[in-house]
Amino acid sequence: MTHRVRLDIRKGKTNHKRRKGEGTLVLHVMKQHQAWQRWVAIALIVLSVSAIFFVTTENDHIWPLRNLLYYRLATWWHKRMATDTAGAGTAILQGCVSNAHHEPVPAALVLLAEPTGRVHTTTATTHGCYHLPAIPAGRYVPLAVARGYDPTVGRSWGRPLHLAADTQTTFDFQLPPITLPALQPGSNVRLGPPVTRSWELPQPGIAVRREITFDSGGRPNQLTFLYTPRTPSEDWPLLLAVYPGQADWWEGVSIPLATAGYAVLAVGPAYSLNLEPDIDELQRLVAFARAGRLPGVDGRRIAVLGGSYSSLHVFRLLQRDSGFRSVVSLGGASDLFDLRQRFEAGQFAPPFGLDQALIALGTPDMHPIRYWRYSARYHLRPDLPVLAILHSRDDEVVPFEQSQLLVAQLERLGVPHEAHFFDGMSHYLLADRPSAELTWMYNLTLDFLQRTM
Repeated sequence: MTHRVRLDIRKGKTNHKRRKGEGTLVLHVMKQHQAWQRWVAIALIVLSVSAIFFVTTENDHIWPLRNLLYYRLATWWHKRMATDTAGAGTAILQGCVSNAHHEPVPAALVLLAEPTGRVHTTTATTHGCYHLPAIPAGRYVPLAVARGYDPTVGRSWGRPLHLAADTQTTFDFQLPPITLPALQPGSNVRLGPPVTRSWELPQPGIAVRREITFDSGGRPNQLTFLYTPRTPSEDWPLLLAVYPGQADWWEGVSIPLATAGYAVLAVGPAYSLNLEPDIDELQRLVAFARAGRLPGVDGRRIAVLGGSYSSLHVFRLLQRDSGFRSVVSLGGASDLFDLRQRFEAGQFAPPFGLDQALIALGTPDMHPIRYWRYSARYHLRPDLPVLAILHSRDDEVVPFEQSQLLVAQLERLGVPHEAHFFDGMSHYLLADRPSAELTWMYNLTLDFLQRTM
């Protein structure tokens, strides 16, 4: 009897310990499960916030990636689904453009671009109203612009406008007054020691080069050089040469021009989808010249030269400051909508990865303001300085039709200019051997500068 009691007691103790151990294990598992749920919830919140940020941010490092990803996904989807929007019908967009005081804005430009880059434009009447017919049905973000106002895009409750087939949509724009951010002036400008440089094309030349450094809005300036003739002077006319690449890569342009009697301020902004900080820097350089901070330079006589990619900088600079004697455009781009349309149609294959830059801008139907901002033909005005437009019909980097579009608009507005189209030399800014075309272009540029400076 006693022995059984002991066994029962021991068994009871043993069962009790087992139940206690099982309870501890269950509690531990529940705590782990709850901790896992918390981490999953935190991860989902972080992913959600990151996704929203990625989709909505205008950070210059993120929105180009977002547009590249969207383009690849959309291209894959259209190929997979064999989507054909042809024959989907057309719509009409109409409305009025007014200012903050609800007054009509006559002659305001209203622009709507298709995903391929094809543009539909009209100007508002004296009553500020516009009418855009025959728009392919779809979703769009139209744009309204007028001189003296900030550009405004059209959205309905923050979303693109939906233009259904065989319908008429009314949308009224209200343009805010233009806001020009104050430019922080450059400071601590310094010139390095003089170095004599020579070049053989298009004819042998020698110039003195000095590097310029300064504080450009809280950051170091990009590589900048001042080339001057070897003969001392106090009133060399200044040529601001904005190059499509690092300034020292283009000595074959700077040295011959300096040899001809010009001070050449050479700068090559880095490739970017946001040119505004670089335009700020160009304005600071111009301010130094006008203030007499560049030795030997006559700051009252300044011309600007650009070509290829850097023509975007030159024409954007002219939107802010038209107080130059003259402008030379060598193989420049003037209409990014047209470039996108040619690219989508397979008529233009941009080299050097520039096709990715076009894609990174986003589609023109959703992001028209980015295309419009750097399309010179939409920003011309009668008070611009005289322009010389030079372009080779064999240019494979920037189609010569870009300059034709620019010239047509200059003629329409009565802006003084001269245009020269020629064959040969391909994208002639890359010319590295003597040719009759190179010599002709050099002499033509010098003749234009001499007449206008």
